[in-house]
Amino acid sequence: MKNTYIIIAAIVVIVIIIGGAFAYIYLSTPGKKSTSTLASATLNGEGGTLVAPLMSVWQGAYAAVEPQITVNYNPQGSGAGITAFQQKIVDFGESDAPMTATQYGALPSGTTALTIPISASAVVPAYNLKLANGTVCKNGLNFNGTVLANIFLGTITNWNDPQIAALNPTIPLPNTPITTVHRSDGSGTMFAFTDFLYKESSSWATKVGKPSTTPSWPTTPLELAAPKNAGVAAAIAGNNGAIGPLEIAYILENTGQSSLYYGTVQNAAGNFIIANVSNIAATLQAGATAGLPAGNAQWSSVSIIDNTYNNKTATTIYPIVTMTYALVYEQQSSQTQGAALVNFLSWIVNSGQSLGTGLGYVPLPANIVAVDNTSIKLITYNGTPIQT
Repeated sequence: MKNTYIIIAAIVVIVIIIGGAFAYIYLSTPGKKSTSTLASATLNGEGGTLVAPLMSVWQGAYAAVEPQITVNYNPQGSGAGITAFQQKIVDFGESDAPMTATQYGALPSGTTALTIPISASAVVPAYNLKLANGTVCKNGLNFNGTVLANIFLGTITNWNDPQIAALNPTIPLPNTPITTVHRSDGSGTMFAFTDFLYKESSSWATKVGKPSTTPSWPTTPLELAAPKNAGVAAAIAGNNGAIGPLEIAYILENTGQSSLYYGTVQNAAGNFIIANVSNIAATLQAGATAGLPAGNAQWSSVSIIDNTYNNKTATTIYPIVTMTYALVYEQQSSQTQGAALVNFLSWIVNSGQSLGTGLGYVPLPANIVAVDNTSIKLITYNGTPIQT
């Protein structure tokens, strides 16, 4: 028995020695040990619904990296996000459209806003349509800017209108009334869509005016307004004959829903393109390769749609693509909150970009990542950069 105890004791000692050696190696290896010095904090953000599905993915993934940091995001629309940011009631605002000059002018005195692109996605013409032969019209119905503008101006009112039929000669379009669906709240998704229509249709430009997060939608014979992208998706899915601009993730995350599909849009080269990660990335690359402002400058004139609208050489690009932006203050009033915010933004830009491709979000190209990293380094506490 005594010999048995001696053997067991020897085994325990050996296990302790080996375990200690492995622990030493593990903790001495760069990248293996946790180097986080962040204090516990809760970050609150509010803004666009375009990025909400991706933000949900980011929240879960970031919590696994920095469990002491909680990130809350309230997807109330880009307009609400900008207002919450201006009022300094959140740690970060978020918008799918850059702030206007007026909105920059309404920031609290003595503050400097940083505009940080965090992702990009597409706005698609989503529809729910049963064809004349009784089947469901699936992805791929062709649209151009003129037809989309005329639908939302109310001059095209039925699905078998000659203008739609000319773009879809093999599709048995029904004589079904069109129900237009749009947002009832301030929306960067609507800004991108109306930006495209403004370029495509002189009638739209005259009657509705410049792109806006809260456009004055023309009255159409059948019309629905709903809050947030999720509300627009539900309104389209619930009404045969409905069509509305929708951020693509709200279709991709509901793949298999039999009533919600989306069409192609004709680009400057004349090609009808159905949005996917590949051609959204091509659009982003073509529209944001150079000339972006510094993070602490005004971004009011930045538009991927504007930059690619006349590009006839990029034959595969999808024409309604927008970046989505985090809005933060350069001067932070709390070192703890500021450090958590800087870490979260840096993680998004450098580690989280590939997590949204399944939902149609495109990783930022290297030049935008470089601009973002420079902007993040501008964030200060008591005049000292938080990240060096």
